[in-house]
Amino acid sequence: MKRTSAELKRISREQLNGHWGFAIGVNLLMQLIVSAVLMPFYFLFVFSRWGIVQFNIYMLAVVIIAAVSIVMQCGVSRIYLCFARKQEASLGMMFGEFGRRPDRYILGYLMVFGLGVLCMLPGAICLVIGIVSGLVLASGIGVFLYLGGMVPAFMIVFRLSLAFYLLVDHADLGVMEAFRQSSELMQGNKGRLFYMYLSFIGWFLLGILSCGLGMLWVTPYMMQTFVNFYREAIGEMDEEPQLGQQNM
Repeated sequence: MKRTSAELKRISREQLNGHWGFAIGVNLLMQLIVSAVLMPFYFLFVFSRWGIVQFNIYMLAVVIIAAVSIVMQCGVSRIYLCFARKQEASLGMMFGEFGRRPDRYILGYLMVFGLGVLCMLPGAICLVIGIVSGLVLASGIGVFLYLGGMVPAFMIVFRLSLAFYLLVDHADLGVMEAFRQSSELMQGNKGRLFYMYLSFIGWFLLGILSCGLGMLWVTPYMMQTFVNFYREAIGEMDEEPQLGQQNM
């Protein structure tokens, strides 16, 4: 049964009752860890007076740190899955995925990132050539190709959006199999997921307008909702009433 975005949000709010403090703390801790590791590379770039070499080092650090932090993010997803499944969650879960074949998460991230880059690479190259050579036509074509490349890039991201939840749920699952299963599960669901993202725009703006403080509550709300979207896609949420009836 396909639930509306509003219904998934309502269920998510109910699941977060009693867990808001923990959820906010976990997200905040992960952001602090990532920022603390990335900060030296940022300062190196700034103090070098925006040097190109330091910029390349900074961007490389961003990609590497993002690849490692995806492992922690999957640990956070496990915590939200515990909230949804009424299981006990602990802070250690955020780091627990490092002991459950973390190479799967890193490889999955690099593959999705690489596919996205490939989609927008022709436009980026054309745009750089146009800017360097001063050719307005080449720059215009570059912008068109770059924006056009964003469409297949987003389609790839949406198609593979459930892969990391599948990897969290199944320790023996490989990356390619997770991608395949995610693609199958997202058949007919990509539009629903896109609408769900749009439905959070108002909350996101409120979070930004509050100097970012509101995002402390918006982020757990969004993550819990997307977790329930995954649970619905795999049919888990449809099994819950049946289990309840069996226990009566």
